[in-house]
Amino acid sequence: MTALDKNVFLREYTRALREGNAAVFAGAGVSRAAGYVDWKQLLREIAEDLDLDVDRESDLVALAQYHVNHRSGRDRINQLLIDEFLEDVELTTTHKLIASLPLNTVWTTNYDDLLELAFTTSDKRIDVKRRKADFATTLRRTDVTLYKMHGDKTDPAEAVLTKEDYETYNVTREIFTIALKADLSQRTFLFLGFSFSDPNVMYLLGRVKQLLESNSRKHYCILKAPTASDGAEGEYDFKRFKHWLADLRRYNIQPVLVDSYDEIPQLLQELNRRSHLQDVFLSGSAADFSPMGEDAFHHLCRALGKELINKGFNLITGFGLGVGDAVIYGAMQSLKKNDDERLQLWPFPQDVPEGEDRAAFWKQYRERMISSAGVCIVLSGNKEVDGSIQQAGGVLQEVEIARSQGKIVIPIGATGHVARQCYDEVEKDIPGFFNGAEVAAALKILGEESASVESLVKATIDVLKSIDK
Repeated sequence: MTALDKNVFLREYTRALREGNAAVFAGAGVSRAAGYVDWKQLLREIAEDLDLDVDRESDLVALAQYHVNHRSGRDRINQLLIDEFLEDVELTTTHKLIASLPLNTVWTTNYDDLLELAFTTSDKRIDVKRRKADFATTLRRTDVTLYKMHGDKTDPAEAVLTKEDYETYNVTREIFTIALKADLSQRTFLFLGFSFSDPNVMYLLGRVKQLLESNSRKHYCILKAPTASDGAEGEYDFKRFKHWLADLRRYNIQPVLVDSYDEIPQLLQELNRRSHLQDVFLSGSAADFSPMGEDAFHHLCRALGKELINKGFNLITGFGLGVGDAVIYGAMQSLKKNDDERLQLWPFPQDVPEGEDRAAFWKQYRERMISSAGVCIVLSGNKEVDGSIQQAGGVLQEVEIARSQGKIVIPIGATGHVARQCYDEVEKDIPGFFNGAEVAAALKILGEESASVESLVKATIDVLKSIDK
C-alpha cells in the first residue's frame, strides 16, 4: 500500500509544530476511545424504528435523514445526542497529548467537550467556535482556537447530523467553510480519529477537496488498515482500502499507517518530545559555587542563557538560588524585547494556598513548569542547611520529574553537586539516556572541571543539536 514512512511524517510534522503552523483535525475515533458510542451505536434505535438494520447501512448520514423524514422532525435524534453526551467519561491519553502539542488551531467534527477539557487541564486558554455567532467575538490572549464545525452537544438542534445538514452546510455554516479554507492553505493538518468506514469522512473529504487549491499544503492522516483475516468482508475491505488510500492523495493528504490504534498515542508522544526539544528547562541552585568558584559559575550561567537564546532555543527557569538571575540576565542580552515564548519565568510562590501541603504543591508546580520543556539542563544543585552544604532536594526532584516525563537530562557535571551526581549516572549509559544520539565527545567536556566556560557552553549546544537530529 502507498503510505508515508512514519519517520518522514514525524520529521515533517515536527517542523510544522515548531514553526507554529500545524493544526489537528479530530474525528469520531478520538472520542470513541473515551467511551462514547460510535455513529452505528448512536443510530441503532433510529434504524430499528425505520425497520432497518444499522449494520447493513453504509451511509449513516442518510439514515439520520430517513429518520427526520419519517418523523417530520428531529426531536428524537436531538434527544439521543443529549443523552449520549451527558455520559461521564474520562480524558484519554490521546486527548491529553493533543493538548500538550504546541498547537494554536484545532478542528473537530465531534460534539463532546473533551478537547476543551484537555486544553483547560493543560492550563491553556481556549477560544471555542461552536456556531456562527461565536466568530463575532475573540477571546484575548488565547493559546488555541477550537472550531467545532458540526456543532456541539449544548445545541443539538443546530448540530450537523443529517444529509440535509451536509447539503446546506455552506449556507447555514458558511463562516466555518471560509475559516477552514484559510487554515487548509496556511497550516499543515494532522487528521486523527478518522477511519475508512467513518460516515463523516467522504462528506468531509469532499468539502476539503472543494476548498483546496492546486498548490495546497501537504496534510497527514493516521489510519489503521483493515486486515484480510476478518473473513470474506474483511478481505474485500482490505482490497478496497488500498484504492481508497491512493485516492487520499487527490486531497493532498499523506496517509500514515499503523497496525494498531495503540500506536497513535505513541506517535503523539514522540511528536510531543520532538516538538519541545528546543524548549530547555534550566534546573539548578547554588549556595556553594565550588568547584568552579563564584565568578566562573555566574559567567557560565550568563553565557549559557545568552547563547541558548542566540541559537534559537527557548528557556524555562524557576529562579533557582544563585542560578536563575544570571541565566535570565544572559538571556535578556540576546532578546530584543520581553518575550514570554522565548523566556518563561516560573518564580516559586512562597505562600501556598491554605490547606495545601507545601511539598505536594511545589511538586505539582514543578511538574507543570517542566511539562512544556523537552530538555532539562542541570547546573550545580546545592543548598545551605544549618551552616552546612547539602544536595538540593528541589533540583533532585526536578531531575526525577523530567525523566518521568520523558525529557532528556543534560547535567553539566563540571559544576558539581547534584549535576555531578547526575553526570556520573548518565555517563554509565550514554546511548540509553540520549536515545542513541552521538553525544559522548561533547558530554565528556561537560564533566571536566578544568574546562573553560566557553567550552562548556559550546559542548552543551553540541549535545542539544545532536539529540535533535
